[in-house]
Amino acid sequence: MGKRRKKKIFRRLSIGRILPNLTTLASLFTGLTQIRFAISGQWEYVISAVLIAAFLDATDGRLARMLNSCSRFGAELDSLSDFAVFGLCPAIVMYCYSLSKLDRIGWIVSVFFAICMCLRLARFNTHDIEQIKNPFNGKFFTGVPAPAGAILAMFPISLYNAFNGAEIFRNEYLSILSVIIAGILCISRVPTLSIKKFHIKREQYTLFLLCIVISACIVFAYTWKALCLITIAYIFSIFYTAKKAKKLLMNSSSSDDQYSPDQ
Repeated sequence: MGKRRKKKIFRRLSIGRILPNLTTLASLFTGLTQIRFAISGQWEYVISAVLIAAFLDATDGRLARMLNSCSRFGAELDSLSDFAVFGLCPAIVMYCYSLSKLDRIGWIVSVFFAICMCLRLARFNTHDIEQIKNPFNGKFFTGVPAPAGAILAMFPISLYNAFNGAEIFRNEYLSILSVIIAGILCISRVPTLSIKKFHIKREQYTLFLLCIVISACIVFAYTWKALCLITIAYIFSIFYTAKKAKKLLMNSSSSDDQYSPDQ
């Protein structure tokens, strides 16, 4: 009996099973570091930390599927990490950045964003557990994803970095606007862009690679201005995807009516 217990306690785990969770913890560590950078006023590193955390967050799930090591523990760890990195930390960062000028109102706005992110992740987890189908068949996200929400909330910091520390972008009312809009978009049911279902034609593959290389060069040369342009392009894409999703739903409802057994 004792030997059996020892075997269970000291059961070995493969690197493949641990690696996705280590990636999630790396994302958590990087994301939490943005608070340290905010306290020391290193605003360029704040955004860099969020972007690295977002990359690691996008990687851990794919690693788990590739290594066949998906687990409920990993899913819960990922969700808690997302709330800390993309909900709680950006709220504190934006308060340190400019919202503290408004004292209590600034704190309420910061807390509002954190609560919105918590509600979004809770809804996502509920849909996952109860296997509620996405009305858009996975072609679009419902609401703005957590990493994108954090970047939208901290858009004034990106502008501040892009324009060499122009004080106009440290305006507290501009920060209130970006934080509140980002929070509302996170909990909304507005369809947003999903690259998971993005496909390119085989004959366009070379052109696509060329565009990626050119874009990467522009980002390296003009990092902050390029990030601002990407953020603005993402905001405009929300209007495009909302229109496209509406058309998709209309087409699916008309096809259901056409093949209805009542007719």
